[in-house]
Amino acid sequence: MMKKKYLYYSFMSIFVICVSALFISCGSGPSDTGLGATSTIQFEYRNICEAYGCDPFPIPADGFSSIHIKAILTDRSGEPVYVLTPLTFTTTLGHFPGGATSYSVETIDDSGIVEVSLIAGTTSGVAFITCSSNDVTQADYTVFTDWEAIDVIGNTASIALEAEPTSILPDGISSTTITATLTDRAGEPVTMGTYVSFHTDSGKFPNNSVTYTTQTPDEEGIVRVSLIAGTGGEKANVCAYSNGVTQCIAVEYTYEEEEPVPEGG
Repeated sequence: MMKKKYLYYSFMSIFVICVSALFISCGSGPSDTGLGATSTIQFEYRNICEAYGCDPFPIPADGFSSIHIKAILTDRSGEPVYVLTPLTFTTTLGHFPGGATSYSVETIDDSGIVEVSLIAGTTSGVAFITCSSNDVTQADYTVFTDWEAIDVIGNTASIALEAEPTSILPDGISSTTITATLTDRAGEPVTMGTYVSFHTDSGKFPNNSVTYTTQTPDEEGIVRVSLIAGTGGEKANVCAYSNGVTQCIAVEYTYEEEEPVPEGG
């Protein structure tokens, strides 16, 4: 009797272990790494300004104009992700409903589509937008500007970026100078007063922000800004945007090697 009882419990233990392994390997929700997990995120935009017949872009930095963002999430098979898949939007300028620069939500049906409005602030510049879900991130940008600025820009065709030095310590103190050279279609410097916005995914600019917007100070078409290092990672990706043209550069982070300890020391 005792032997039969022992065999019964042994069989049940093996059964439970096998079933548990099956669920783990197949996945049971949107946070797993199986077929149903987020693989791609696609952005689509719609500006409410379009309904009134006005120019939809750039968005006026008037504190109330907005852009409608649609995120389409698909899995590895190209199908919509699970219902209740979590995702988070962030922006460097403007805000989402409620006044926050971050907005977390879940997919509400089997379409894999989530929509949110990004509302302009009163600061002009480039709003870098990200959407993250299950370790997948999609990034894009839109422009907030005042209408007066539109009259003094419009001829940027190319941006050349340089960093000097090209690598810095990730200590939160070291810095490098980012130089952006803006030219028009003829290869000549852009008009004085052409705006350009910088963004970094690590570190910060002298205004203590990851975004820095300025204008070309003269007819040379050259703008310089300091990038202050972050405190970890492999590199800082810095992008410059002007009139629909974007150029990015990577500033490598280098770590000081520890000096070898002398033998017997």
